[in-house]
Amino acid sequence: MKKNILSKNFHYNNLIIELHPEVYKPAEDTFLLLESIQIKTGDNVLEIGTGCGIIALECASKEANVVCTDINPYAVALAKSNYKRNKSFIKGRFEVRKGDLFSTINDNEKFDVIIFNPPYLPTKKNDLVGGSGWFDIATNGGINGLRLTKRFIDGISKYLSNNGRAYFLFSSLSNKKDINLYISKSSLKAKIVSRYSFNDETIYVYCIYF
Repeated sequence: MKKNILSKNFHYNNLIIELHPEVYKPAEDTFLLLESIQIKTGDNVLEIGTGCGIIALECASKEANVVCTDINPYAVALAKSNYKRNKSFIKGRFEVRKGDLFSTINDNEKFDVIIFNPPYLPTKKNDLVGGSGWFDIATNGGINGLRLTKRFIDGISKYLSNNGRAYFLFSSLSNKKDINLYISKSSLKAKIVSRYSFNDETIYVYCIYF
């Protein structure tokens, strides 16, 4: 599960991924998500909060057509750079858009797979790192850890194809009853497809669908 990411660049399968100090670095949660999502040739994929672009690029290397977004301008530039670096391995369409959650998605766009590694840590004001603020945006899940996850679940139905599936991460540091309530209110179904425990936390990958 763990990857040694100490240098500016690292390898994942055929991909060479460049990192940036203002962009969330792939960690256990990233690789758990990568190992959990199921991608088929020709799938239309949306990844929200793409960061360095590793998940989106891996999907595109499997012949999926990918749109990925991020609110962080450094992440948008980095994902575009990593696309150019790995273009020879990309077999599907690949597009990067700058925006918050579904704000850059058109009303008529539907996706077979939607992916989100949200900021899921319950966060108080004194937990914030400060500085440029981009690290906090990537990790600050609000008081209950579900601030952006709730907005994500609320928006899925509009953009998910009838037989599609959406994947996101959830931490045991948040309340599972809350996440189950959000999913129930959205009229979606859900199952946990994988999990990973370390220290005093377990992270789960949820798959939700109609």
